[in-house]
Amino acid sequence: MTRFLIGNFRWLLAGFLMTMGSAFGQTYFVSLSNSALIERFGFSHGSLGLVYALATTSSALILLEFGKIVDRVRARTAAMITVAGLSLACLVMAGVQGPVMLFAAYLLLRLFGQGMMGHVAMTATGRWFEARRGMAVSIVSLGHAAGIAIVPAAAVALIALTGDRLAWTLSAAALALGLGPVLWGLLAKDRMPEGQATDLTETESTRPAPAKQSWRRREVLRAPVFWVLILCAVNPAAMMTALFFHQLHLTDVKGWSAGLFAATFTAFALARIVASLFAGGLIDRFSARAMMAVYQLPMAAGLALLWPVDAVWVVPVAMVLIGLTAGTDSALAGTLMPELFGLRYLGEVRALTFAAIVLASALSPLVTGYLIDAGIAFSVQLAGMAAISVSASIILLALRGRLNAIAMDVYSRTPGSSPS
Repeated sequence: MTRFLIGNFRWLLAGFLMTMGSAFGQTYFVSLSNSALIERFGFSHGSLGLVYALATTSSALILLEFGKIVDRVRARTAAMITVAGLSLACLVMAGVQGPVMLFAAYLLLRLFGQGMMGHVAMTATGRWFEARRGMAVSIVSLGHAAGIAIVPAAAVALIALTGDRLAWTLSAAALALGLGPVLWGLLAKDRMPEGQATDLTETESTRPAPAKQSWRRREVLRAPVFWVLILCAVNPAAMMTALFFHQLHLTDVKGWSAGLFAATFTAFALARIVASLFAGGLIDRFSARAMMAVYQLPMAAGLALLWPVDAVWVVPVAMVLIGLTAGTDSALAGTLMPELFGLRYLGEVRALTFAAIVLASALSPLVTGYLIDAGIAFSVQLAGMAAISVSASIILLALRGRLNAIAMDVYSRTPGSSPS
């Protein structure tokens, strides 16, 4: 492990910093401005969720094509474009003057923050590593946990001190003057292709494995199993986005302080770190597809707890449970697609899956926001979200045989055909 970290430090750190930088476009950070926006422009929960959903959906559609850039340019170039775009997004958010400008800000934040930051980091890591891909992705995905642990609590304090506009301006400066130059230096040298000696431990064979067949996006879209897989796999993003987007509403209803809820993101992040590292080792040993049927169950338990319990102790407990799913989900996000669909066209396939995740995160705040406006308590909605998560786990368990067939290149890519 130490040898692996030292030998691959610059690439692992670059990926870590990019996933951490995605915090500026994630719902848990963006939603901290909700109260100010509602007061400033008179939005309801549903109307604000609608703007967010439309912008996020638009970013998902753009990502389908824009995400292919990682197949065509160096990782450093893609990283610089992404950092510049996210810095611009923060500046636009700082200067929002109305609904149209808010839509533009949300669009850029979701495209370059939630979308491209993670897409570039995970796609590059998936290509750079073969034998230790699970461990590498787990380490890189810790950036998400670091962002969650640091950003919400710091942002709440900063917004209280300076207001949300200045907080967004400072975020833009941190990205452009801090993260950008560091990534430029770290990614100056490309890593050797995956599976070479630097990617192997001393106990692993250096004999090259048979090449995994690579699927084009059109082939993936024609496979019915993919649609079932993706509908289940985007569920954690949808559930967590809904919870984090309406966190201020939930704290009002439950009588909790917003600062307390934000502070529990640290517990969420720690659980995510533990789960991510643990899942990385399991993925390297058993495969990503073997983890799919069980990883959503802790989140289901956490969401179910938030429904009936008003006592404040439930918040850190629920956040730890949800964090366990989030950490495993991060590890799976960087390993499942290359394991199933190969490396050659990984950028375009991952752009498709990232777009689906972004779309799911667009719809969930919209639907839950309108349900809140319709008088359906958000705490009751959480019980339904828990049931959906359990159902997704059952479906993924039933899907395991077909996922194995794809990974072992015995699944027919011809529509309507049975696995060969």
